[in-house]
Parts: sequence; structure tokens; C-alpha cells
Amino acid sequence: MKTAIIIGSGMAGLTSAILLSMHGYRVTVHEQHFRPGGLLHRFFRQGAAYDTGFHYCGGIAHRDIFGRALRHLGVFDKLPFQPLDPDGFDRLVFPEFEFRVPVGLDRYRDRLVETFPHERAGIDAVIADMRAAIDQYGLYVYKTDVNPVEFLRWEGVSLAEVLRRHVRDPDLIAVLAGQGVLYGVPPEDAPFGLHSVVMDHFLRGAYRIGGGGDRLAREMVSRLKELGGTLRLRSRVTGILVEKRTARGVRLESGEEQRADLVICNAHPRLVLDLLPEDAVRPAYRNRVLEQQVGLAHLGAYLALSGPAPSIGNANIYRYYTLDSADAFCGISPDYTPFYFATAPGEAPVDKDAPQTRRHNVVLLLTSLPWEAVSRWAGTPTGQRPPEYTELKETLLRRLVASLVADHPDLADRIERVEGSTPLTTQHYTTSPFGAMYGHFHSVAQMGLYRPSQAIRVRGCIQVGQGSFTPGVLGATMSAYYGCGFILGLETLVKELKQA
Repeated sequence: MKTAIIIGSGMAGLTSAILLSMHGYRVTVHEQHFRPGGLLHRFFRQGAAYDTGFHYCGGIAHRDIFGRALRHLGVFDKLPFQPLDPDGFDRLVFPEFEFRVPVGLDRYRDRLVETFPHERAGIDAVIADMRAAIDQYGLYVYKTDVNPVEFLRWEGVSLAEVLRRHVRDPDLIAVLAGQGVLYGVPPEDAPFGLHSVVMDHFLRGAYRIGGGGDRLAREMVSRLKELGGTLRLRSRVTGILVEKRTARGVRLESGEEQRADLVICNAHPRLVLDLLPEDAVRPAYRNRVLEQQVGLAHLGAYLALSGPAPSIGNANIYRYYTLDSADAFCGISPDYTPFYFATAPGEAPVDKDAPQTRRHNVVLLLTSLPWEAVSRWAGTPTGQRPPEYTELKETLLRRLVASLVADHPDLADRIERVEGSTPLTTQHYTTSPFGAMYGHFHSVAQMGLYRPSQAIRVRGCIQVGQGSFTPGVLGATMSAYYGCGFILGLETLVKELKQA
């Protein structure tokens, strides 16, 4: 029996592990944390659960690639999906107006035209370009071949450039670019094709999972074990064993060496470089990886409430303080909040037919925070960071929570406790370089021809995850199918997906 080792138990790692197990590999997953899931995982305080990186997903219908992948992997029926408000799952809040994003690309178009009737022709042109771009994204539309000219056409042009080409109203431009934080790239840098695919994924339907990303990770692990695979927690890989340019296994922090026929790395390419021998890859490749910009980082605030949060409702709030959505990436300061994302998982409707579990009232808040704001404390142990770090963190959390309360005064007397995370927290628990939420910075300059390589010079070593593909839980899942496609045959996997 062939053997495979997976480094990291994020969505891409667990997907790879299940796919290989389904095809006869004996799989071992090594995870350095004490919980599986990477950015899927939750943390718990006084019984309340807080999602760190996973807040909602898009289309899960049988025709949708994410839903079909979950069926193919054997976990779909075990996941309690909770739909967000179909008439406005995302609320884009600007200084003078609010736009509610409905489910359905056609409904989205109609609401845009209803709100901006003078821009009807431009809106239709943008939607037509979105459809054309989506059709070039290979696996997303169940294609194994891609027209490189058309693909690069849409991945090589920015969202801002396409919007300026078709529309003029600054309010409309703000709305059309308003969900760019879903993948962490400002509109001047964001590939239009990538934006189109991410938008289409959510417009097909927006859902929470009861139990959050943690539930998804647990069900994936259960499926892996059902197939005979193994998960080892608190098992840090410190090196990849390479012989004659071929991966032969891994070395663990304990000194143990484990041999395997295949090594899948669910880690950023920078971290994979650290695991490989110095001469395993060419200097040009090493320099290219180190020169590429990693994704942006964030500040997280996790609020425990004494009651519900009806003013947020069963939706996500994208709160902008100007019409320029690029401001969202500037980073919070003690005096100014440029943007926040807020969601209240407890506001999801309760399924009367499902077993009832205790539901806590929490609000999750995110805003951008550059790595440079906390980098001076990198390397200090979590829980033992100096007072200066704690003071800055608490100051920024007060600023962020005050911004939320200013918009939602009904929450002011309900906040019982505030927990926080910074880029240092993200780096500690996920090893993501510079605490990047989406791994790679998925910009025009770093996608298209310059996308990270999933297959590298070392045979039998494949990279998967956001850092080597596209962002989000969808991107991580697709990266695993592409990565395992090098071994199992992408045509085989696509055929299985169509039959799922």
C-alpha cells in the first residue's frame, strides 16, 4: 500500500488526506496544534465558542463545486448548514447608505439596477464580464482544461480597472467592490477573475455551519479515520526528507523520522522552504517565493453578549467609513477604525427539526492590522508577551468595539466579555507567515502567470492551501483537488465529482 504524509490539518490538508485515502493510500496527518483545522478551528471561553477564520461559506447545492466536493468527500450529510438571510446575507454599510446583497446572481443584478437605474448598461456589462471570467476557472466549472489566453485575460486585469471601464457612479463602484475583504486584496490589485469566482460562490447561497469551522474539521477528521487514516496532534514537522530530488518522508520535532511515498504540504510556500534541504530547490525559485508578498493580517475581537444582537441580524456587516473600499486595508489605529466586519452567529434561525444545543450570544469582529504593528514582539511566547503589546492590543480592541457600539447602541449594555487576537495570535496557532489570514497576497501581480507553484522541483512533494492557490475555504478545497490531481489524475477526480 502506498503511503502519504500530510503536513497541516487545515481544509486543504484534510481534503487531500481524504482524497488519497479514498484512492488506497495509507495517510498520516501531522498537526502542530492541539486542535485540527487550521483557520477552521474555534476557541472557547466560559463555554462560549468563537470562530477564528471561518465565518460562512457559499454555494452548497448539488450543482455547486463546494457542495459537490463535500458530498464526494463523504461529509456533507453530517454538517448542519444554516442559511443566512437570502434577501441580504451581506450588508454593505457606507456613510450615507446601505446595500443588502441578495442570494442569486440575477437577483444581485436586479437589485443593483433598482438602486442605480442610471447605470443599467454598465451593470449589465460588469455581470456579463463576471460570467465570462467564471467560465474560465477550470475546476470551479468542472473543467480539466483551461484556455490560458482567456484565463490570463481575466486574472491579469484588476477589479478596479473593469469597474472603471463600465460604470461611473462612485456609490455603485463602492458596492461592486465592497466584498473584496472576502479574499483580502484591494480593488486596484484584485484580479477580476478571482473576484468573480469568489462572488459567484457566495451568491449561490450563503451559509453558516452549526458548530462553525470546528464542526467541519471534526467531520473531516472522522471521515479520514473511517477510511483508515491517522491524525497526530501536537506533532510538529521540522523537515522533509529528500533523496535524489524525491520526497521520502518527514522528520518530527521529537527526532522521529517517518517514511512515505508522498508528502503533501498544507503550508505557505515560505514554510515549505524552511522544511526542505537548502539544495532541494533552485535559488531562483527560493528567491521568487521569498520576494512574493504574503497576505494581509487582522485584529479580531470576540464579544460575549448577555442577549441577542438583532440589529446585526442573520447577516454579515461590512462597515465602511468612506466610499473607497481600499481604506479597509489601511489598518486600525488607536484613533481610527477604517473598516470592520461583524457577524452574530447566534442570530441564525434555529432548525426546529434538529436536536437543540445551547447557543451562546456572541459577535465576531474583524478589521485589518498590519504585521508591522506587532512585529517587534514576534518570537515572544503567547501568554507571556510584554505589557507594551498587551496595552496596544487592548487599546485597539476598545477602538474597534467602540465603533461597533456607535453603530449598534443596543449592544452597549450586553457586552459581558471581549477576547482579542492579533497577527501574532494567528501566526502562533496556524504558523501562517506574518499572521496572514489568506496566506498569499492574491493580487494581479502575484496571480496569473505568477501564481505559486503547487508542484515543485522535489518529486512527490505537493503544496496545497491558500498560500499556493486561491483564498478561502473554497480555494483551499480546490487546491487539494488540483494538488492530488497531480498524483491521482485530475480527470479522475472531476469524473468522481460529477458523479458525487
